[in-house]
Amino acid sequence: MSRFIELAGGRNAPLAVIPLASGDPADAAKTQVDQLKRLGAADAEGVIFAKGEADKEENLRKIRRARGVFFTGGDQVTLVSFLAGTKMLEEIHRVYREGGVVGGTSAGAAIMSRVMLTGDDRQAKKDEESFSAIRSSAVAIAEGFGFVPENIVMDQHFLVRKRQNRLISVVLENPGLTGIGVDEATAFIVGPGGEAEVLGASLVTVFETMGAGPVTKDEPGHLAAKGITMHLLKSGDRYTLPKAAKIK
Repeated sequence: MSRFIELAGGRNAPLAVIPLASGDPADAAKTQVDQLKRLGAADAEGVIFAKGEADKEENLRKIRRARGVFFTGGDQVTLVSFLAGTKMLEEIHRVYREGGVVGGTSAGAAIMSRVMLTGDDRQAKKDEESFSAIRSSAVAIAEGFGFVPENIVMDQHFLVRKRQNRLISVVLENPGLTGIGVDEATAFIVGPGGEAEVLGASLVTVFETMGAGPVTKDEPGHLAAKGITMHLLKSGDRYTLPKAAKIK
């Protein structure tokens, strides 16, 4: 979070915290704002509103003045339901385009890509652990906010919660996507031109499928392919996001 403050412009930069993915937005906002202030941020505030009220002037004003916008954790589908199609989301994109920083944790990281994992396993049988296999039609996706290039799909809590199966499944079923799995207490910082840096206590896992062999599946629906590339990136490592044709 210290790096987030730095990228926003330093301790006096205005920061907006959007906690609407949380089941308790007021508590999530207070926790995040308090953390930012402990780290030296002098101007951080929560942005809390009911559904349908994103574009009220009092709420838009908080985003328009911000140099950093941070999304807290919770349920990414809930967060999308508050902001999709709003002027507020357009304003957050403007902050990013004009050199500000946009970040998030957990659900707030999931919404960074346009192809967003919802967390639902559509193939799990009763009493079966979610994403216990790499298989077709299992990973439910929705449209996220698209702050990272559109050929990137983000996942979070990646190694701690053993989410490799679902990320591999979604990149195999969506040719051209590169999967980025960010572990806990770790950041994947994407800069201008697609240059990224890893910072934190754990690793970022990358799955690239460009150049992989054709994706095949067996009768139960397990997905297979040859030539998938995996990278494991530690704190301080840099990675250039691959350029790809638009994802349909």
